[in-house]
Amino acid sequence: MSILDRFLSKETGLSKRKAPSPAPGRMASSELEDSAAEAKEQYPDDGKLIEDFMWALKGASRARRKKALEGDLSPMKAEAQFFLSQDRLTAYACLLPPANGGDGITLEEFWGDIHYEGIVYGILRDTIPQDFALGYFHIFPVARGTPPQPGEDGMVTELFRRRAHMRLEVQNGSQVDFGQDVQLQPIRKGTAICLIHPPRPGTDGMDVTGVELPSPPVAGAHIPQGKNIELDQAGQALIAGADGILYIENDLFCIHRQKIIEGNLSQFQGTLQISGNLYVGGDVDGGVDVKASGDIVINGKVGQARVTSTDGIIRVQQGIHGTKGKTFLKAAGQVQSPAVEWAEIDAGTSVITETVSNSVIRCGGTVYAMTGRGMIASSQIWAGESILCLRIGNLAGGRSRFSVGYPPNIPEAWDRLKAELAEAQSTIERLWDPILRLRKKGSRISDSERSLMEQLSEQRELYSKRLEVLTAQFRAVNQTLDRKSKGRVRCDKIYPVLDIQIGKLTETIISIEEACDIHAEDNHIHLK
Repeated sequence: MSILDRFLSKETGLSKRKAPSPAPGRMASSELEDSAAEAKEQYPDDGKLIEDFMWALKGASRARRKKALEGDLSPMKAEAQFFLSQDRLTAYACLLPPANGGDGITLEEFWGDIHYEGIVYGILRDTIPQDFALGYFHIFPVARGTPPQPGEDGMVTELFRRRAHMRLEVQNGSQVDFGQDVQLQPIRKGTAICLIHPPRPGTDGMDVTGVELPSPPVAGAHIPQGKNIELDQAGQALIAGADGILYIENDLFCIHRQKIIEGNLSQFQGTLQISGNLYVGGDVDGGVDVKASGDIVINGKVGQARVTSTDGIIRVQQGIHGTKGKTFLKAAGQVQSPAVEWAEIDAGTSVITETVSNSVIRCGGTVYAMTGRGMIASSQIWAGESILCLRIGNLAGGRSRFSVGYPPNIPEAWDRLKAELAEAQSTIERLWDPILRLRKKGSRISDSERSLMEQLSEQRELYSKRLEVLTAQFRAVNQTLDRKSKGRVRCDKIYPVLDIQIGKLTETIISIEEACDIHAEDNHIHLK
């Protein structure tokens, strides 16, 4: 063999020489890291637990190695290490190898170690033998507890809107949005208002050491049961205990008792009298006579009918379309209707509408027609305060008569008393002429003529007394009308003819006028 061959042979031998084996400590650490990586891949939800266990195993392995190298190097048996999650719902294990020729560990011994470590619940008996067989430094789960399962709190499903209104609202301003539904919620007795879902308790859990883990407590539902609301027999629903209007008060559903007529009201003999409020879902027509002590809500129209609220207000959602001399509405409070046609209205406070035509209105407050067409035509109105509208009259003509600033009965009484005084005075004067003629006959008067004269004198005396009473009444009315009034008529445009009365002052408008603010000042009626 040449020198070159021997050199090459030497180099080849050197290249085939194995690298030095790693130290036992580094090898154990590497195996634990590999095992931890495999375990985290298989059980990703336990990643943090496995990582913590790996570091604990490294420490235990170093301690065993140090102990094995000290003293007389006596045999050290294989050891099972266990690790619990912080919530004690999961337990992991790992086998550390023997040292110095010590014995291994059997599966039976491993079962015993689990028992003596106090792991008694959720032991993975089906998978432990396979994991145990994979030998030392293999990290695997040995027990999983059962976490507590939360229950469900009680719940209420509300079937109706939460509305705060139990009665019609009196409008303080000049407008009512008749395009929106009436903000009242009628309901029939027995109707379900809420469904009640009782609480469902959860399930208790248990950790791997056998300690019970109670489920969180559940809360019962807040039952919004108020006035005239009942629980059904099964306790699973709130139902209406009476006919009426459903509303919310203090976070509770309540019912304001009220008579409810769901459809049209057009056939009724005599007078339908209701104590409390009345809700009619349709029209009121056919000449019916309806009287309620509270509010009256008519969701449809009013035709030929007499509707009276003795202590409330009246709301007609789709308008009053009446017949002359056959449609009457009277309310102690306000009357609300988008249209008033061929009707007589008597409102204790105010009237809010969009159009008035061929009607008679008496109200203690103000008549508003400020939305929609805002028109008043061919109507007679007595308003204790004012009349506010967009337009009076139309191109077709017609005549309206307005009285403002005084209670409706005062100017009406003034007109009536003036007429009655004139009639009484005229009658007295007519009676005086025949009486004088008969008296002139003196002794030549016959018995029948004397009897007639006595009758005429008696009649004249009666009329004289009536004249005194009427004069006193007229004087009292005059005193009221002498007080100044802030009543006025405001509108954008007036078409003739319009008769205006403010107290004892009168004015007739026979021309088209714009931007009017009609009021009394310095004993005159001013248009601007």
